[in-house]
Amino acid sequence: MRVVVDSNLLVALFVQLDYSTQARARFRDWVWQGVEIFAPQLWFYEAISTLRKLSALRRLSADEALKAADELGHLEVQAVEPSSELGRRALSWADRLNQVAAYDAAYLAVAESLEAEFWTADQRLARNATSLGVDWVHAVQEEG
Repeated sequence: MRVVVDSNLLVALFVQLDYSTQARARFRDWVWQGVEIFAPQLWFYEAISTLRKLSALRRLSADEALKAADELGHLEVQAVEPSSELGRRALSWADRLNQVAAYDAAYLAVAESLEAEFWTADQRLARNATSLGVDWVHAVQEEG
């Protein structure tokens, strides 16, 4: 089995966020089941950006952000390199979701191309994708 994960779930493994308990439980299950975990190559820099934001907001010390960045760098997430096909899919998803930027759409493009589920903590993104009839997008908060 394969899943594509949003960078917000990866950050939640090492930083206490509202959905960290659910994210950690989901990851433990995936590891136990031998699930392959994927994300677009941009995931790491999005995660670093989140750490910086949390640090700037003083929800995380600079040392805690550095430690989390180190831990994120050791995760066994298969980074999917960009391609023209994924770019076209991302543009299509951004259009369908009525989004100006295509970052979220890149995750959906990768999941679609791998025929994998996509997991996120972005409930709005999950809701918007579901409203388009997509049944392979999930918000981790919906899971117990």
